[in-house]
Amino acid sequence: MRPITPALRAARLAHTFLLFSQLRTARLLLELNGQQPLEVQRRLFGYDLTLKAHRSTTHMLLYLQGDDFLSDLPLIAPHLRPGMVAFDVGANIGYLSMYLRSRIGPLGQLFSFEPEPENYAELDANFRNNHLRNCQAIQTAVGSQEGVITFATGLNGHVPVEGAEGISVPVVTVDGFVQKQGLSHVDFVKVDVEGFELDVLAGMRATLERPDKPILYIKVHGRGEYARADPRRVCEVLEGHYKNIRAYLPPDDFKAKRSHLRRLWGRVSPFDDIEQACRVDLREVKQHDTQRYQLLCLP
Repeated sequence: MRPITPALRAARLAHTFLLFSQLRTARLLLELNGQQPLEVQRRLFGYDLTLKAHRSTTHMLLYLQGDDFLSDLPLIAPHLRPGMVAFDVGANIGYLSMYLRSRIGPLGQLFSFEPEPENYAELDANFRNNHLRNCQAIQTAVGSQEGVITFATGLNGHVPVEGAEGISVPVVTVDGFVQKQGLSHVDFVKVDVEGFELDVLAGMRATLERPDKPILYIKVHGRGEYARADPRRVCEVLEGHYKNIRAYLPPDDFKAKRSHLRRLWGRVSPFDDIEQACRVDLREVKQHDTQRYQLLCLP
């Protein structure tokens, strides 16, 4: 048994009951492991998730928290149903993809896009290991036009400022992908692309102009956080396509501020008050454009 193994088991057991200091625990586990490769398994939304835990605190937190890692599920849960066609744009290692698959079921279709090589490898492996034949991991960025773009690697890989170093990755557009796949419609699109939101939206104009446009769930990054981030402009584009746009502060921030008793109650009633507590007016997103927000656009 490796020295890290008892510590992992003890930490996971402890944080089943103790909901605070989890980030600190994740950091301590990474320090204990040093630079050694470390793979751990965790059940997530009914699937077996293999995590390369040595990569980041995010991986360790996923191991410790499991389903509780995702705080924003109450925002989208009421809008997902079996049989949907869903896109996960900026899928990372696939934790939200696994949730989407659990909701759309075997009759739905899931296309998860992730250009970062290490993230993609984890995403693809978890699809294959769980035999999810109606889920496809696609190693591309999504943008305004097809081609190749420079991409900065890492867990939160992103498109850097022009002239910065990075790897070359292929780019597809949502509209082009829909056409090539022969999809008659798309029901749900999640976008989390580290400031590249406007480019993704520019490449899905035809999809957004359809009468049966998809539900769009998009994380908007603050101006200055990434080179292309522009929350005000993102809102303006979306207002041209959707009449019902719900804006939220990041639920993770709300969760972190809750008392210990409230967090325990969240285990019993996970959908209690996240939606109302995080809701803000869309005008706030435009005015406070250096902050992160999450937008749910309903047809």
